[in-house]
Amino acid sequence: MRDRYDAIIVGAGPSGTTCARELAARGASVLLIDKKSPGWHKPCGGGIPEVLFEPYGVPTELGFSAPQVRVFDAAQRRLTIPLRYRTVYRDRFDEHLAAAARAAGAEGMFDTTLLDVARDEGGFTVRTSNGSARSTYLVGADGCMSMVRRKLFPEQLPESMCAIAVEHWYRAPHGVTSLDFFVEPDILGTGYAYVFPKDPGLLVIGVAGLGLDRPRAVLEQLLTRPRYRALVGDTPVDAVHGARIPYRHLSRLRDGRLLLVGDAAGLNTPIIFAGIPIALHSGRLAGEAIGAVLRAGDDAALERYSLANLRSASLGFQLCHAFYDALLERRRPPSFAALARPLWRRPQLLPSAFVIHRALCRLVDRLDVAKMAGVFAGAEAGGGPLS
Repeated sequence: MRDRYDAIIVGAGPSGTTCARELAARGASVLLIDKKSPGWHKPCGGGIPEVLFEPYGVPTELGFSAPQVRVFDAAQRRLTIPLRYRTVYRDRFDEHLAAAARAAGAEGMFDTTLLDVARDEGGFTVRTSNGSARSTYLVGADGCMSMVRRKLFPEQLPESMCAIAVEHWYRAPHGVTSLDFFVEPDILGTGYAYVFPKDPGLLVIGVAGLGLDRPRAVLEQLLTRPRYRALVGDTPVDAVHGARIPYRHLSRLRDGRLLLVGDAAGLNTPIIFAGIPIALHSGRLAGEAIGAVLRAGDDAALERYSLANLRSASLGFQLCHAFYDALLERRRPPSFAALARPLWRRPQLLPSAFVIHRALCRLVDRLDVAKMAGVFAGAEAGGGPLS
């Protein structure tokens, strides 16, 4: 470890490793820190759109093909969506991304506990269990409970805005080739259950959602129901694991030369709590922005890293957030809430979050995204067209 780097990145998940690779490939000196070694098992469904593998340099062989998404309601009515996904083992996926970052020139310091971070006029000081280093730029990629954010960022992510997800792995009694989501308000409230294949003989079942009391007990209750037992069988292969997932992103992603990416910034796909795609995108965008600054010598290029340039600010994501907010009764535009709850109980009528996101993001590509995001921000504050 040297004394000073262009950038220190705390967290070696998808957002942190992608950012490190982008920066190192541009000739920056980069230190990537994580409390664990790449390849540890993180609770995660692991569903990633197949179209993202090539742009981020991930071999498709790392993911198991799932050519469709299915959404079921309590009455077992089904909505089938022909979207090609691949499910990954997070240990292998994260290990590949970390190796790519190191191959590009980033220095990795793993099994290292972050003890403190501080900022002064000259940059940042990061103190760890393996020594201290300084940097000009600091990237917080350290997850939903980010220490970097808590120590240095002026805005925080309320704990109430972090969902709880728990999952259990099983030997598959028969072939599973789709990503299955289950909406059962009587037990899951505004959350959902999922069953994803990992390979021909292994699957994962989990539950996720805001406000889920005792999620492990909820998962155990689901597993007593015949429809789930028929899917997963009777051969668990691991203990139940849990993780926190952010629901609402921060109002901004940067404070001077401090940038937050992925879960640390609260970036996630609304309703389905899918974090990997936006983690990859935010990590790349942050790396490109810092790289442009180092090349031009002007911090103005950091403006590239903003919500307006991330798809989380698109109309599709904002509508999904508004829909879920109405379900949670956090904000109550009466007509929207009246529409949201019946649709949640009848998902075969619901234009799925996947379809909303896909179609509307294509539409908004032609619009002024920042301006549209501002419209919805006004609506969330109590005014605007959704009131």
